[in-house]
Amino acid sequence: MDNRKQQKKNKNKQNTATKIILVVVILLIMSLGFRCAVDYHNKKAVEEMEEFVTEFEENVNAITEIEDAMKQEAVNTLVEEGMMNVNFSTKAIFDGKVSKSFNIKNIENNHDSIVFEIFDEDGESIYKSQKIAPGYEMNCIELNKELPKGRHECTIEIQYAVKGHVATVFPIVIEVK
Repeated sequence: MDNRKQQKKNKNKQNTATKIILVVVILLIMSLGFRCAVDYHNKKAVEEMEEFVTEFEENVNAITEIEDAMKQEAVNTLVEEGMMNVNFSTKAIFDGKVSKSFNIKNIENNHDSIVFEIFDEDGESIYKSQKIAPGYEMNCIELNKELPKGRHECTIEIQYAVKGHVATVFPIVIEVK
């Protein structure tokens, strides 16, 4: 009987050991499968990122990779979008501080309102405008200070009213009578 008990005990130990080994093998297979899935997912993510970076690089370099005629067209489009069309008098006549002949027009196809500022020969501001909407003009202004009678070589700075745009400076002759 002791021998049978011993055999039964040994068989139970073997069954338990087999079950433990089986559980360990299953866990190893599962972790290996999980690891493979993670690696596959990471590989796919890296491939997608590389594809995105390549696409991005192509877009960044696109303007240099197109033919010359297309390059010029792309540059012309960018310039046109930032362009400002303005008509103004290059000579203005004043009676004291008030203009008798002065004109500035914000052409209607401009993107925004414009502002302008006039500077005397010393670079001091003598007039600063309010906004002029596209399609409108100013034809009379009053200077902030009276200039002496005679001819003055001044400058006019014109820009879109929205800050951040480049201002353009032109000469303007102011004659005070």
